[in-house]
Amino acid sequence: MSSTFKFLQLSDVHLDSPQNRGVLSYSSAQRAARYTDLVESLVGAMRVASDQKVDAVLIPGGLWDHRSIRGETAGTVLEAIAELNDIPVFITPGEGDPYTIDSYYHPTFLAARGMRSWPKNAFVFNSPEFTTFKHPSRDDIAITGYAHLSSRKISDRLLGSYVNRDDNVTFNILLFHGSLDSYPGIDGHADRITAPFSVEELAAQRFNYTALGHFHEYTELCDENDQVIGAYSGCLSGRNFDELGPRVAMLGTVTVDDNGQSSTLLEPIEVASNRLTYLPVDVSGLDAEGIKAEIEYGVQELEIRPDVDIVCISLEGTHTPDVEPYSIAQKLRPDFYHLLIVDRTRPDYLAEEYDPRTTEYKYLESMLEKQRQAEAKRAENPNADTLNNVPGFLMSAKTIEDALYYGLDALKRQKVTHRHVD
Repeated sequence: MSSTFKFLQLSDVHLDSPQNRGVLSYSSAQRAARYTDLVESLVGAMRVASDQKVDAVLIPGGLWDHRSIRGETAGTVLEAIAELNDIPVFITPGEGDPYTIDSYYHPTFLAARGMRSWPKNAFVFNSPEFTTFKHPSRDDIAITGYAHLSSRKISDRLLGSYVNRDDNVTFNILLFHGSLDSYPGIDGHADRITAPFSVEELAAQRFNYTALGHFHEYTELCDENDQVIGAYSGCLSGRNFDELGPRVAMLGTVTVDDNGQSSTLLEPIEVASNRLTYLPVDVSGLDAEGIKAEIEYGVQELEIRPDVDIVCISLEGTHTPDVEPYSIAQKLRPDFYHLLIVDRTRPDYLAEEYDPRTTEYKYLESMLEKQRQAEAKRAENPNADTLNNVPGFLMSAKTIEDALYYGLDALKRQKVTHRHVD
């Protein structure tokens, strides 16, 4: 007869982490609302665990931001876990929420702050070495993990050598906060690499399943037989525009049959109340009504929920000088819970005919020549310094193009419209 282990996995909630990042700029009230959103997403995940009567909750790191977590928020976490009663919650602190003497993970720190201790159904790993907890009510389940003890990245390949398992149980589950070598886009984010590992190294450990934390996109890992051996559930709620769309916790079931063969089914479950969404809108050839209609169409096409989602509209393309796409988008702001507008458009000045006797013509001719010279110099020396790295800089053709349009704004319209500069 087969046996099953049912769990809820979540990670990288980053409670109380800074909210104003990149193009995001919240007011004090909006920041407070976003902090609440993150807490509510965690509470919502715990509610799913209770409703689904899972055997355990697995949290492989990133529960909060160690630098900014508030006692009130940590207290809410403890209460939410306590309300699960007999459902155990296993937590491996990561490099963003390490187990330190001044961490809310540490019982001494909690006592010093006059806070309640971790509830009896919480199991927090506190050693940099792999250790194992037995499931408190099922002797056929063992949970193995380790803890980051500081915010420093771990360079060792922890899964490169054998990790102890309990061979007397049916289900050996691993919690691991680390970086998959083949994770998409990792080559451009060397600063994010900690405890690196490969799919082959993970498969060689022969755990029934590994709950992974650290990377923010839902990602399943399969062995050579196409069997799921682990997964990142990703971040529980998006915090910037690198984390678009639905974010999930993960309901999983591991089944071991009579022959000892293990299989895993995973079901992503969205618990956050809002999403971060990005809507590019090409304004080329459109008048004011056309731009408004294009935005409204994009909202429907992407299934954006204006009343709850955080939306970034990127205005792109060229427009006639009498149309102001940013002002048109601004008028839609009351229809949205939170709207950011990035203006990457250009007035179509270069399509106009200019009298060679005018200041506009002479300015345009001069700037286009500077742009050609900049492109030629860049082609001769592609590694030359830029404006961002003086001395010895070469002005980029893109910078000159920006100056060209701002100058024509001033000459033709007697005002300059600031646009987003990449």
